Amino acid sequence: MTMIAATVIAYQDNIPYFLVKKTSNSFDFLSVKEHLHDDQTSLGCILDAFKKAGVRDFSQWQIGELAAVKGDKGNLMPLYSFEISDWQKVQKDLKGDLMFESANKIQNLLTTLKPSAFTAFEDI
Repeated sequence: MTMIAATVIAYQDNIPYFLVKKTSNSFDFLSVKEHLHDDQTSLGCILDAFKKAGVRDFSQWQIGELAAVKGDKGNLMPLYSFEISDWQKVQKDLKGDLMFESANKIQNLLTTLKPSAFTAFEDI
């Protein structure tokens, strides 16, 4: 069983906003367990988690970059990112503790990214 994480990135006034999970006093990326015995890909697990969180329409979602992020126990997790233009629509559909926050507000979380692991899908 592997942990995987994801975020959605949108821009408003040239400021990036990330979809994150609000915890008691900090923010985390959405993370889920990948169950290899279920014959589901890691991307499928992430999309299922977004569906459970209330996302109904993925038609405008564009997969961005695959990176790595430090997990709770210092382990590295793959991090999927998606880009969207209409983040307000996604925010309205969400239920629970997922929300869009500006990069400035989640600086501590962004420092857990491992940039050397970035892979742009258009480079493949």
